[in-house]
Amino acid sequence: MNKIELTYFPYSLNFAKPFSTSKGTIKKREGFIIQLKSSAGKTGTGDAAPFREFGSESFDEAGAYLKSFRLNFKIDLDNISQSIEDNLSGMASLPALRHGFEQALLNLICSEKNISLNELLNVRSTGIINVNSVIGFMSPKETALAAAGKAGEGFSTIKIKIGRDSFEEDYECLNLARRACGSKIKIRADANGKWSFDQAAENLIRLEKLNLEYVEQPVNTSEDFIKLSKVTKVPLAADESIRSFKDAEIFISSNAASVLVLKPMMLGGIIPVLRIIDLAVEKGMKVVITSSFESAIGKAMAVFAASAINDETAHGLDTGSYFENGLTGDPYEAARGKIVLNRKSK
Repeated sequence: MNKIELTYFPYSLNFAKPFSTSKGTIKKREGFIIQLKSSAGKTGTGDAAPFREFGSESFDEAGAYLKSFRLNFKIDLDNISQSIEDNLSGMASLPALRHGFEQALLNLICSEKNISLNELLNVRSTGIINVNSVIGFMSPKETALAAAGKAGEGFSTIKIKIGRDSFEEDYECLNLARRACGSKIKIRADANGKWSFDQAAENLIRLEKLNLEYVEQPVNTSEDFIKLSKVTKVPLAADESIRSFKDAEIFISSNAASVLVLKPMMLGGIIPVLRIIDLAVEKGMKVVITSSFESAIGKAMAVFAASAINDETAHGLDTGSYFENGLTGDPYEAARGKIVLNRKSK
């Protein structure tokens, strides 16, 4: 498969309501749809949705690279994963763009060979994926109402964004949500690296009584994260600290995190994510897959990654309803806290 044509176009997805976290307010997501066509007329499509605030290149950086990019892929169909890694090695600093090209290449190869992605990558998928609902910055009362509403819809796991300037407001949001949902609902809190080490150590003591499933990315640096894990009883999850396979190796070997949160769009695609999953499972560490509020095209790869994890963990894939517009229909909409897969369609 040496003769491939490239086309691409930008897209923009508006949020129905602004979504706020400690990193700022998100009103829209922008990205590029990448299409590859072989000489046999087969096509493959991928999504590159940069998100600088969460660890990737910017939209403008991805666009500039695409404008100057000259396609020269040579894919060895007998060693697909390594061949794709080799061909995309120049995009190491552009993980979202690498994701888009990897997805397009994988879909093109599947189309050429008339096989599923599961068959191509030798991955067995579970048929049902548990998902969490996510709540951005709201007032404590609004947070409690939203959490109770999601629990009533059938979600058994709810993720609440924290990291406000006032920890007292964070605490009140989590406390009221816990009261509103009861003890059976799992609650995750995500600070997006907002706190200093001292703030995190103090805040986590307060949070012990709320029986949280985990607190995600309480501090910004890996060094502070590893130190913090030694002084708190609250389970910690690493997200922004994991932006490469090497990062994951450090966290797995140090046992600093109870959970690794992996975003395929921020890690350069499904192939590096599957490598991290294999290592984490081997070492007995939990993995949560989340989308990056990309299009339904890109979200499909996050769903595929989550389907490769055969346990009851809830993943962050309930994102389609946050947009007022979409490029395509979402074949992986969550209902009652689950995504039910058609095994033959992935």
